[in-house]
Amino acid sequence: MSTEQFGADQQIDAIDQLLLRDLAGIHDLLDPVPPGLAERIDFAIAVAELEADLAELTMGELAGVRSEETDSVTFTSGSLSLMVTTVAGARHVRVDGWVTSPGAEVDVVGEGVTRTTVADDGGRFSVDGLPRGKAHFVVRREGYRPVITPSVEI
Repeated sequence: MSTEQFGADQQIDAIDQLLLRDLAGIHDLLDPVPPGLAERIDFAIAVAELEADLAELTMGELAGVRSEETDSVTFTSGSLSLMVTTVAGARHVRVDGWVTSPGAEVDVVGEGVTRTTVADDGGRFSVDGLPRGKAHFVVRREGYRPVITPSVEI
């Protein structure tokens, strides 16, 4: 039996990698991460970091238009309302929106991507080329705390 000590500066070899992969597989099988946990953690951290107000989902409706799926939802928080319609094409999603605060900065935070736009004088905005998946919105207005929405599937 060897009494050789391993230091932090030694390289992991192929056998070590195989053992670690097998150990991770056993861990995933016996104690899997609950569905949606990572997303809920990210959401909670984002809210805490932003010291943001939370918007509530108040309305959702699904309709089909010209072989594309559209989904409209409305969020409200205090003096702010945000309505978004998603148009899902073959490869990407476009978000068309309206916010009750013209000139507000709107972030669309999706899986692995964040796109920022500014609402026009009528409160309208659009973001194209988003990947399908879960996304939430962050609305920033001068003089107000940011407002963040729950995640929705786009």
